[in-house]
Amino acid sequence: MPDNIYFTGFMASGKTRIGKLLAEHLKRDYMDSDALIVKRTGKSIAEIFEQDGEAKFRELEKEAIREISQKKKMVVSLGGGAITQSENVHTVKNSGILVCMRADPEVLCERIGRSNSRPLMAGLEPEARLEKIKTMLAEREKFYSLADFSIDSNESPPEERVLPLILEALKLWEHLTARVELSSGECYPIFIGKNILKHINILLKTLKLLPQNDMLVCTDSNIAKKQKENLKMLCKKAGESKSFIFPAGENSKQLEVLNRLWTFMLKHRYSRKSCLLQFSGGVVGDMAGFAAATYQRGISFVQIPTSLLAMVDSSVGGKVAINHTEGKNMIGAFYQPKGVMCDLAVLKTLPKEEFRAGLAEIVKYGIIYDCDFFEWLEKNASAILAKEIAALRYMVKRSCEIKAAVVGIDEHELGLRAILNYGHTFGHAIEKLTDYNKFSHGLAVGLGMRVAGRLSVITGRWSENEESRQNELLNKFRIPRTLKECKVELSLKSLWSAMGADKKTDKQTRFYILPLRIGEVEKTAEPTKEQVLEAFEAVI
Repeated sequence: MPDNIYFTGFMASGKTRIGKLLAEHLKRDYMDSDALIVKRTGKSIAEIFEQDGEAKFRELEKEAIREISQKKKMVVSLGGGAITQSENVHTVKNSGILVCMRADPEVLCERIGRSNSRPLMAGLEPEARLEKIKTMLAEREKFYSLADFSIDSNESPPEERVLPLILEALKLWEHLTARVELSSGECYPIFIGKNILKHINILLKTLKLLPQNDMLVCTDSNIAKKQKENLKMLCKKAGESKSFIFPAGENSKQLEVLNRLWTFMLKHRYSRKSCLLQFSGGVVGDMAGFAAATYQRGISFVQIPTSLLAMVDSSVGGKVAINHTEGKNMIGAFYQPKGVMCDLAVLKTLPKEEFRAGLAEIVKYGIIYDCDFFEWLEKNASAILAKEIAALRYMVKRSCEIKAAVVGIDEHELGLRAILNYGHTFGHAIEKLTDYNKFSHGLAVGLGMRVAGRLSVITGRWSENEESRQNELLNKFRIPRTLKECKVELSLKSLWSAMGADKKTDKQTRFYILPLRIGEVEKTAEPTKEQVLEAFEAVI
């Protein structure tokens, strides 16, 4: 269950009554931010507005919310305008989840009219009050939309319908692990847990995707067989939706195959009010995401990754693309999902090689961003390989947090986000030269990290000891050490040429992400061709 559960919404939307009912049901303490302000000042809210003004009240409100956020296991009702202040939203979401209570203007007007204690509505006749409510709701909608989810509170009494809805929603939202918060203001949740797939209907309802949208579940031929029962359940809980099955494998990630999905959707008359649910690994995630970004100029989609690699990498961040004969992921878009659901239970059917592929990307996060996480991986390698749920949960959680933090700062890869490409320039060259069918993406990136680590030593950026630590961890996770052990022979000339087609080049300038120390990397164009080819020799 989340540390704290906060309620927001317009005045008279039911925040206080529902908050108290939920606190009683969960056996938690209850607090009201307005009540705390009254207690601290010895004045009513109306008196503070009248004597000190709204600006003063908002300062008192910030102080009260900061104080409440330091507590644990609380149910909290916020004042109607509290989340119009960005600082309050940040404080609340850092300490729990935010639920918005919503009611129709007419319902709110009638409830407010029962009392004269609302300072912003004082002295208004019913007709004028209704118009002011409509105006204020329109002004505040952009703030209420920041809530993690919304609940309709039109009906009374709330204990008969509203409380059960919230309790149902919390079955999933207690697994909220991270949020991707973009500089544009867009935000979406990431859920991680075991056996949470059964709550997909809750996710779709709380994200306001059901029952408004027509759903279509996209998967591939492998997952359709291995996760047959889960696929059936997903379709049933997503409004008895249809499913679309791509051929499995990286070679399917091309325009011709994607066109089959567009054609299917057009023939079945999917509209702008449609939503794609991607239930597979990174290939289908990219395909379904790109289809969602382009179908009728953009529809909703949700990521439900089934591979470890997709959970920690492609499902988060909004990069969606298909391959071209000239390079990997050359045709695509930045298009964010509405949410990400990672059910760790589905990993039990994941082949060993694909599990190892995900571990390579996870090692990457330690190298580029978090030395403490890298050390944790070193210490917990055995538990990870044994797929112990506690280790898997933390590993996926921390990886998603790191990627969310980077993407939140740089959604379109104009700066910081480039660090996520550590090992990728070299790995993509290997993938391309082996026709995308010899190495999974993660294993190719693992080899690319070995090249990048060697290049960093050659150029004097980090020590051989740090390179050794990286490679030893990759070894523990059984990431290939050389192309030769995989029975692959590639020339240095072909590798250099293949890297030139990578989308990370800029007007023929080749950039590389190289480590300075474990936990920090830099983007540089400094290495020479000779140095790069020398580094590649380490994996040939």
